[in-house]
Amino acid sequence: MSASTETSEIADFYKNKSVFITGATGFIGKQLVEKLVRSCPDVEHIYLLIRPKRGHDVADRLKELLSSTLFDLVRSTNPNFEQKIIAVQGDILDPNFGLNASDESTLIENCHIVFHSAATVRFHEPLRLAIQMNVASVKKLLVLCHKMKKLQSVVHVSTAYANCNRNDIAEMVYPPPIQPSKLLDASEWMDDQVFDVLTTKLINDRPNTYTFTKALAEYVISQEGNDLPLAIIRPSIVGSSWREPMPGWIDNYNGPSGMIVATGKGMLRTMLGSLSSIADIVPVDVCVNMMIAVGWYRAIKNSKTIPVYHCCTGHLGSLTWGNITQIGLRHLDTICMENAITFPHLTFTPNRFRYHYQRFLQEVFPAFLLDCYMRLIGRKPIFLRLCDKIYKSVRTLNFFTMRSWTFPLDNSISLRNEMTETDQKTFNFDVKDLDWTQYWYNYCLGAKQYLLREDLAHMSKCRQRNQRLKRIQNLLWYTAVGLIIKLVFFRSVRIHRMILIPLRFIFSILSIIAKKFSMNTK
Repeated sequence: MSASTETSEIADFYKNKSVFITGATGFIGKQLVEKLVRSCPDVEHIYLLIRPKRGHDVADRLKELLSSTLFDLVRSTNPNFEQKIIAVQGDILDPNFGLNASDESTLIENCHIVFHSAATVRFHEPLRLAIQMNVASVKKLLVLCHKMKKLQSVVHVSTAYANCNRNDIAEMVYPPPIQPSKLLDASEWMDDQVFDVLTTKLINDRPNTYTFTKALAEYVISQEGNDLPLAIIRPSIVGSSWREPMPGWIDNYNGPSGMIVATGKGMLRTMLGSLSSIADIVPVDVCVNMMIAVGWYRAIKNSKTIPVYHCCTGHLGSLTWGNITQIGLRHLDTICMENAITFPHLTFTPNRFRYHYQRFLQEVFPAFLLDCYMRLIGRKPIFLRLCDKIYKSVRTLNFFTMRSWTFPLDNSISLRNEMTETDQKTFNFDVKDLDWTQYWYNYCLGAKQYLLREDLAHMSKCRQRNQRLKRIQNLLWYTAVGLIIKLVFFRSVRIHRMILIPLRFIFSILSIIAKKFSMNTK
């Protein structure tokens, strides 16, 4: 059968099946819903666990979700896709997810595939809350899955950095330093202050509560879900979409997205990190494609153990944090943000003293001057507060920008080899053709268009503003240097002599070298 007429085995698998998704209002969850209704159009129902939020009930939140530009493509080809998507009111923090009897019965009787992507992605969430959201929720999910009568596969979304205390991380579940059951019990009765004091000791050599609790969740799955068709997928740092449903789609400020916006606005100028460290960033559509493929393969392939799949790009070795600054700044010079306070510039340094020195001169001090100006014109000062907020956000990335990890892809490669040629194209997670220069162009454009919702028609005005800001900063810099030279160099005879002596010595050496070079040439 030729590739052009070959049907999709994965799409056929999802035909007339019902899917349950937790975390559907999150970044990965939204993409997963869109991809399922677009590439698996015969899926029976997609049940989304949604909690009421800020006075909006689940129906309002579902309507808001499906009205996103993310669904414009599928809306044009399948206007009735919304009929397949059903909101189920619940919360991962509540017992049994807070499901009412009717909704629970519906899931138990009809659900075939489960995707669990609900979690707190805040790196420094208080440990008690992180345990409840990332570990206890997994236990609740396993209890629910054990009741499902038609269950064929369960895909748990973890993170490649769950075991970031190791350098080489295999596609396997590692035993944690403490039994999750003990922490779960303690989280029920222990005082918050005591928990906070113990956090550093408990997480030990992991950088934050997020990676620690994701490792605990994996272990819970391995211990309590052996009789379920479970699989674990570990994406690295999830970035904007590569190709689907449109390049550069993004809806949050996490990770690289926040860096792009803060740099484009001129608020972020320096970061702690190694220029040579691998930036393992995976596009969200690559992650979602692998999730859907894993859901299919886990159902049709019996496995005695719970398979783990790394979803990463670090094996390409082509993207470092140094590359990101070079490529990103080149694009931000043309894709300019509105109301930037200065032109985009970002440097990485592994030296902490240099980092704090540069941050004070390039971020804190200008923010202080801008706040002074805001007070003078009778407006509320905001820049120091924004500066502090950005600092707290980017410092959570320090651990990851200073190091590199090795993530083997044996299971992921085997999975792709089991897919048909049609499915390899439809549910592509092979990143060998990923052009980072084009990807970062789309990422910067997507941050401006989808995240900041700025009008692209104003781009030329933003570029003119950036050029003016660059000229003003250069003028201020050269003026400051000139004043320092005048005040110090010309006013002090001692400093004048101290500077002239080494300069004369250097010129003498250069003169001798020039004469010797001239004689050799003759």
